[in-house]
Amino acid sequence: MKEEFTVTYPADGIPLAPRRQRWPSGVLALLAVAGCASVPPERITTDRMDYGQVIAESWKRQTLLNVVRLRYADAPVFLDVASVINSYSVGGRMGAQATLPSRTDPNVLGLDAEGTWSNTPTVTYQPVQGDRFTKSMLQPVPPVAVFQLLQGGWPADLVLPTVVRSLNGLRNDSAGVGADAGFRQLVEAFSRIQRAGGLGIRIDTRKDGSTVVIVLRQGNADTGPSDDVRRVRELLGLEEGISEIEVTYGLVPRNRREVAMHSRSMLELMLEVGFGVELPAPHMADGRALSGQRQAGDAQASALARIRSGTEPPADAYAAVPYKGYWYWIDDTDIASKRVFTFLLILFSLAETGQSSAAPVVTVPAR
Repeated sequence: MKEEFTVTYPADGIPLAPRRQRWPSGVLALLAVAGCASVPPERITTDRMDYGQVIAESWKRQTLLNVVRLRYADAPVFLDVASVINSYSVGGRMGAQATLPSRTDPNVLGLDAEGTWSNTPTVTYQPVQGDRFTKSMLQPVPPVAVFQLLQGGWPADLVLPTVVRSLNGLRNDSAGVGADAGFRQLVEAFSRIQRAGGLGIRIDTRKDGSTVVIVLRQGNADTGPSDDVRRVRELLGLEEGISEIEVTYGLVPRNRREVAMHSRSMLELMLEVGFGVELPAPHMADGRALSGQRQAGDAQASALARIRSGTEPPADAYAAVPYKGYWYWIDDTDIASKRVFTFLLILFSLAETGQSSAAPVVTVPAR
């Protein structure tokens, strides 16, 4: 606390007792702000967490809305957040004045100060369209990406039913039509081999592109290959005794040492997730949405994710969007649907193979 002593002289010339004038600590703090104003580095943590959370939530909602729109035969619209730029402005002002003392007003010093703070974020949006849309949304997910996911630890019982349409002619669920029994058995066998540590992936680089080689080794020299490895060979129609299998994109293999994979595109995958939408009864009755909804209790077809609907917004949802007078959401307690939907978001990054358009140049003045 800074103190200032003043002595006043009345008309008779005899000095009065000195009066002590105190400067309020709040004024001193404002003066300090005005004198050395700056943006604190802690703002980085706050901005990064807040903006990151908002962008993540908007990404989930945009994807869910496009899934629902595709179920209603409506065109999807993708708008990426290209950049977020914050422009901070800090300023201050101070003033002081001195007056002659009097009996009625012994104060001889007046102070005032003020500070200003502003934050003006600039957000740049970029639509996904043209060549970028074609390459990222319409081209099938390459087999290399599929098996890199398996190699990275993603479970086979999530990756294969979600991304793969068929393997050596064994068909997966599609548009409400149940999968071949052999495809389900193949996924179960692959899952057991993966959990036992017997599934290996090798990427061979060749002149015509990268090729995936699956290595199946479950068992030992005494017992030989496990029942699961033999079952995989049998279901895929492979040669007896081979442990390394080459994977190519297509419907039919060229020989008995090859697996032909027909994978889905991102647009097809979103359509497939959309068949898990529980349509409102009026929309089902008037044919407003695409047919092929899986019926409850249908053992032949299983939805990748369950998307509920209702007239009121949900109280607890992983993601929720309004559309055509109804709300559509994934329940926050539905871990299976949440896992598939999160996996769908990750696949968007893998499918981003097109050349990105140049983002608009943003000039932010320094203040």
